[in-house]
Amino acid sequence: MLKRIGLIALAVALSASAAVAQPAKPAAKAVPQEKTAEAKPEKAPAKPAANEPPALPVNIRIEVSITDQTGANAPARKVVTMIAGDRQSTNIRSSASVPIKSLPNSPSMFMRDVTINVDARPMIIQKEPNKINLSLGLEYFPKAQGSQEVMEAGMASFSERLGLILESGKPMMISQAADPTSDRKITVEVTATILK
Repeated sequence: MLKRIGLIALAVALSASAAVAQPAKPAAKAVPQEKTAEAKPEKAPAKPAANEPPALPVNIRIEVSITDQTGANAPARKVVTMIAGDRQSTNIRSSASVPIKSLPNSPSMFMRDVTINVDARPMIIQKEPNKINLSLGLEYFPKAQGSQEVMEAGMASFSERLGLILESGKPMMISQAADPTSDRKITVEVTATILK
């Protein structure tokens, strides 16, 4: 029994001295979060739509001609011209205020806005480089014919949005509309020309 107790004491003493003799292991270094986490792939830069080729380095002149005619009166013609790069959007806003009589022989007047707004985005068709695909928006709120305007129900306004295929430099009549309250007729012609 004494032998057994002596052996146990000796074993405890040896293991304690071995533990003291071993150098302490350095604490494990913390690995930065980004190294332990799985590497995330970077997002690829946005590419243009697969079916739309890149823009060509040329400008396109767009001319919108509005002919406004009532009955047998001489037609009034308004022309809006703008230049846009291939596949670039452009717009023009033009407005004014005109005096309007509330009744034909009344001195009371108020102001009414007259407007021409044009939005356009031309795209050269690269398989046919003399042709242009044009997205066009037009808003036209005209003044009545004659020097003085009298307020009427249903005063004319005109709005359209079109997608067109035009040949460079060749004018095309794109619309002809009748005023629903009179014999007024509004005709729109567009010319798109590639500038080289």
